[in-house]
Amino acid sequence: MKFATVLKILTTVALVVVVALIAASKALDSKKYQAFLADRMRDATGLELSFTGPTKIKLGLSPQVSFTGLTLSAKPGGPALLFVDRIEAQVALLPLVFRMIQVERAVLIRPMFRLGSLPHPVGGLDLDRGGEKVPATSLAITSVQIEDGTIIWRDVSANSDSSMTMTHARIQPESVAGGPLSLQIEGRRNGTDFRLAGVVGSASALLSGKKPYPIQLKGEVSGAVVVARGHVAEPLQGRGVDLEIKAQGDELADMLIRAGMISADKSPSAIGPYKISAKLSEGGLTEIDAIFGKRDNVLVGLKGAIKTLSPMGGFDLAVMVESDGLAGLSRLMAVDLPNGGPLKLSARLNDIDNGWRLTGIKSSLGKSDFSGELALVHTPRPRLFGRLVANVFVPSELSLPQSRAAETARSSPQRPAIPVHDGRILSLAPLPLEWLKAFDLNLSLGAAKLHLGAAVLSEAVVEITLASGKLTLGGIQAQIGEGVVKGDIVLDNSLRTPGFTAKLAGSGLDLTRLGGEMGVDDGLGDFTLEAKMTGASARAMAGSLEGSLNASLSNAGLSKVGGDLTPRLMSALDPTGAELDRSRLRCASLRLAAKGGSIAADRNGLVVETSHTAFVGSGSVDLRTEGLDMAFAAKGGAWTRIRGMLSAPSLAREGSVVKLSPDSASCRILAKSRR
Repeated sequence: MKFATVLKILTTVALVVVVALIAASKALDSKKYQAFLADRMRDATGLELSFTGPTKIKLGLSPQVSFTGLTLSAKPGGPALLFVDRIEAQVALLPLVFRMIQVERAVLIRPMFRLGSLPHPVGGLDLDRGGEKVPATSLAITSVQIEDGTIIWRDVSANSDSSMTMTHARIQPESVAGGPLSLQIEGRRNGTDFRLAGVVGSASALLSGKKPYPIQLKGEVSGAVVVARGHVAEPLQGRGVDLEIKAQGDELADMLIRAGMISADKSPSAIGPYKISAKLSEGGLTEIDAIFGKRDNVLVGLKGAIKTLSPMGGFDLAVMVESDGLAGLSRLMAVDLPNGGPLKLSARLNDIDNGWRLTGIKSSLGKSDFSGELALVHTPRPRLFGRLVANVFVPSELSLPQSRAAETARSSPQRPAIPVHDGRILSLAPLPLEWLKAFDLNLSLGAAKLHLGAAVLSEAVVEITLASGKLTLGGIQAQIGEGVVKGDIVLDNSLRTPGFTAKLAGSGLDLTRLGGEMGVDDGLGDFTLEAKMTGASARAMAGSLEGSLNASLSNAGLSKVGGDLTPRLMSALDPTGAELDRSRLRCASLRLAAKGGSIAADRNGLVVETSHTAFVGSGSVDLRTEGLDMAFAAKGGAWTRIRGMLSAPSLAREGSVVKLSPDSASCRILAKSRR
């Protein structure tokens, strides 16, 4: 056959195909075809399908059928469950010649899909039977592409709609015959871009309601990776979820904000990296195994379940916490906790009304250890309450947090201060008391051993209450040897000027347990103390002191606390006595009264008896000026004075002769009369 003959045959065939295509396109009655599709959709799913524009066929080597304004709703005129601005479907060339539409690839432009309750499908989507000017239609889809799509759902907890944007997505079945769908989605949620890829069940299973619907997805968002494997019983309704979830990322706070579990304005600045595995179902999260944070901030491990996906519901978790200090935990809880040493804690976390509760606490904080239970309630001012028992408690390892007012003042530009050297040791700096207004507290605290500096107390208990800036240490009780200390202390920052009051009493105290504190290192003692002060600084507080102190010692040894002043005083009053005799007290009695910041000891204010001599002392200390003037006279005529500032007192025989009359028996008599 000649080449010209072949060319003529091919040309004739091409002309026939073109004519057939034109005839097929002309034969398409847009309204009838749309009605045909709507009838078949109603029969198959019970949903109403409508169009706002015509259906068109665009001819070419890759013919296209286009639909405009497609709407799918549960009932005629009802709200749209699916709206697509435009659909462009690529169709096969040869079937179109025979007036059949075989869809191979579809592009959905600006679709909007609203998740909600759908009627159960009643049959398959049958498009193979056409009619007059209604071409038969078959689906041999190789891919569905989505551009600028939106998914909307109802957030019941917020009573508002939530949405997610799909900037680009591609869905491809396993084969032309159907099968599992592979997904590739790029979108945006809450202002953050994300990517999603994986494999889900077939389109027919999705539309027919076949159960279960398998899901295997991997998502990435801002450094976070989430993997979900399992199935959903009713995916179109979002019900019957049963998934294994694994997630890890660089910052947990970011993930919680994106998930809508916390708001951005209430989020801690940083929590740290995280790694989580769990099972997600309608019953919440179960089989949780999570770890997040880092030790230099706070490292937290969780195992258990969360029955409802909200920050305040259904918690049943075993908790492990480790931290180099309390600063990280303070930021995490949004509560200004005192600073402390390294923390280790294990407990059980459950939720209560508007808060959480920790039970079965076993913890260590620095050298201290605690057990018991705590609860935190989120009110306008967080409230912490519970009970803790310690084998060993070392309060000196806890320091007050920095005052926010002080931080603000320090960060504000100021003129350089002119240094004032007045020799005082009491500071004018504002006391760091703002943290007292940050939260409320009701805590029962007990310690088998309580370390206060070098002193060791035993069987200590206290009820700590903090409300509206007023801190009360009530029911204080502790043993020092066989003796007991009792009392109450209040630090009140609820008023314009902070105030402090204390009432303490002790009897039969074993001073050996003080470890050299208070200037003595053994013996027995009794005391009563009442004090009241107001002021915004240590100097102002001391300058307003009102109260009294009565104390007595027996068989006590003087320590070297206070440098060499005490040995020099004893030497001046007992120059012929041995050093050992001067440092041992048979008894001592002290009576001080304070008024307006001035502490005074009357003629019998201080009475001391050693094995070699006895002496008395009287005078005053003015805390407003920190000036000191005390006179001492010993049996036998020796006398001396201590004068100067508290920061640098001096010992000298100056001024008029001190006329005091020591009585060797008065020490014990006075001590007994003051009990």
